[in-house]
Amino acid sequence: MPSHAPIRWNAPHPSAVLDWQRRQEVYTRTNLTALHLGSAIQAGNWTLLPTPALHPERIDTVEFATRILMSAEAQRLAEARTYSIGPNTTGLAVAAAAGSAPREEISESRAPSPTGLMIFADPIGSDIARFANQRGGTIEIHTPIVAVSWSSWGQEHSQLLGEDCPLTWLRNSEQHGLVPIAPDLQGIWMTFYAARVNDTHGLSPNAPAAVGPHGEVVTVREAAHAEAAFARSNPHLFGPLIWHNELLLPSGETFSEHPSPNSAQEWASIVYTVWQIMQQTGARQLVEVRDVAEPPAARKKTKAKAKQRGQQAVVGDGVVRVVDLAAPHRPAANATQADAAASDGRSKVQWTCRWPVPPHRRSTCTNPYLHHRLKDDSEEHHTHREDVIAFKIKGPKDKPLRVKGGTTFTFDTPNP
Repeated sequence: MPSHAPIRWNAPHPSAVLDWQRRQEVYTRTNLTALHLGSAIQAGNWTLLPTPALHPERIDTVEFATRILMSAEAQRLAEARTYSIGPNTTGLAVAAAAGSAPREEISESRAPSPTGLMIFADPIGSDIARFANQRGGTIEIHTPIVAVSWSSWGQEHSQLLGEDCPLTWLRNSEQHGLVPIAPDLQGIWMTFYAARVNDTHGLSPNAPAAVGPHGEVVTVREAAHAEAAFARSNPHLFGPLIWHNELLLPSGETFSEHPSPNSAQEWASIVYTVWQIMQQTGARQLVEVRDVAEPPAARKKTKAKAKQRGQQAVVGDGVVRVVDLAAPHRPAANATQADAAASDGRSKVQWTCRWPVPPHRRSTCTNPYLHHRLKDDSEEHHTHREDVIAFKIKGPKDKPLRVKGGTTFTFDTPNP
């Protein structure tokens, strides 16, 4: 075991998620966000790019795209329902996606709400960037992905500025390369967020946290000081999350079985798996969802302050949906703690102590009568649902268990 303290991402308590949502919505409209997003677009680090369909040569493409993306994201955050995903649910989704990505066709109906903001107790992945330093070596920077926002994508995105100023959207994807987005395309738009340095403890102060615009290394200490200074001077304009990457999932397409590691496709497959788990009911129910509502007096006070500052008066619906594994499926506390100790806080969460064998996916027909009695082989009158089946531990405590393939595991029986 390493002698230093483990690196951990300090996820917000569910009661603080609504405040994070408000602060992020305000921060998304600031010039600092415009600077960072514009720099990313200028460097070619973008996934979705809006451009004017008429006379694009007359407009600064970077400035135009920056403002459109900022406005769209801020509006999404203002309308989003919020979700706080517990450590075991996060670990289960990561484990299931490690076995295989969702196999069903991508559907907007899988999302728990048309627009949402989901914050995870642990990172669901990490972006790994490598830079050459002045000594001829390589600097590797891990950026943990800890949150996602989403909304439906449709024809209205081509008309965000009205009929007189139609937009042409470009998509830069791993599977298709650089292509224009058809105006009638339907799908899901995701934005992934990274954790700030000051919300991650255990990092070495001299470790590289980022690379500046001129290639200079920014250490953890320098990044933490910069964040703290901005938060002190602009307490109402500082967002708790860092806008990192985006992805468009067209309806009807499917994930590749094993997306590239540390990619937006991999993170999206984990988010989609969480959505699948949340929709499972009856005997297949894996999670419990409880609502944490903001007291009416506090919500009224926040609304009044927002109006005074000229900010969005109403953000979200005042409720956080806390998602955790149902009691019959919760792993033993010591297994959860062992995974937490093994996680490095800068990449996807460890899960092997809780689930020695990854959960698997099962596709079942939603209308067995049509499937079996009417022999509807063309699948015209029934649909399939994909469920995540968690590995269940059976047998007395500490008894070795042999699973398919001959592998033997020894572990504690989870608490009922």
